[in-house]
Amino acid sequence: MFYRTQVREIEQFQRNISSAQTWVETSDQAVYDVNLAMQRVRELTVQASNDTYDETQRAAVAEEIAQIIDHIADVGNTQVNKKYIFNGTNAGDKPVDQAEFDISIEQFTEMEDRNGAVLYYEGNVYVWSDGVFSSDNEDLPDISIEDFGESVDPEQAVLFGPNAIQMNGENVNLELMKDVEIPVNVNGNDVFSHEMFGDLILLQRAMTDEGADIGSHLQTVDRHMDDILTVEAQIGAKQNRIDLTEARMDQQFVTATRIMSDNEDADISAAIINLVIHESVLNASLGAGARIMQPSLMDFLR
Repeated sequence: MFYRTQVREIEQFQRNISSAQTWVETSDQAVYDVNLAMQRVRELTVQASNDTYDETQRAAVAEEIAQIIDHIADVGNTQVNKKYIFNGTNAGDKPVDQAEFDISIEQFTEMEDRNGAVLYYEGNVYVWSDGVFSSDNEDLPDISIEDFGESVDPEQAVLFGPNAIQMNGENVNLELMKDVEIPVNVNGNDVFSHEMFGDLILLQRAMTDEGADIGSHLQTVDRHMDDILTVEAQIGAKQNRIDLTEARMDQQFVTATRIMSDNEDADISAAIINLVIHESVLNASLGAGARIMQPSLMDFLR
């Protein structure tokens, strides 16, 4: 019984490993798609920074960047078995809502619940709470609605609604070996951040601003691409660990199955020999009994 329990336990670990591989491989492909999208953004930025681009061409670039923003947002909502893989332990909730990207100050003031709304301004993230936008950096002053148009330039500020990006960063762990759990998810905040979307939206705006310095946005694009490459490296390391664990579990399964077979399976050769011996003994016994109890004429007359 012990050996069967051990085999069933290993089979469960193998199923967990298969689930982990699906999760990690899907995450890897999704982050790779974001990387490709950002490479395209960089190409467009380099092209548009050329003074030979006219207003019509830059407007076309702005439209393509808008489409790329939507594409990256869609990637942020990637699912595996109806679970959003970039939303941690809140995998049942959609983490990205493009409808709340780049809202106006008027739309913001009309919201009933503003808590959690985000202002991206001058490379900093401010979160709405208690009637003001506040930053984690205590050196930065709070920003109120009244500051828009005065100390805050609306053209350089990007507003996100409370539900625009809600990434749960907690680990989704799967037990791949006894007492060994591995986080199989990617922290969505490391890829689909307010900073990245904010910078892309500002770049899109700059494309339609005749006096904007497009080339100055290259540095922020490169920084986000570096962050994405870091995440890809982390996924690769995680995939390698899962592959090593899979190989170990496969070997343990072979060993456990062999031990169970040695303890429970019948030896076919020995079983056949024993059967023949018992059959011979039975036939001999029946033959001896038949010779001892010979039938007489009276047996047939009865």
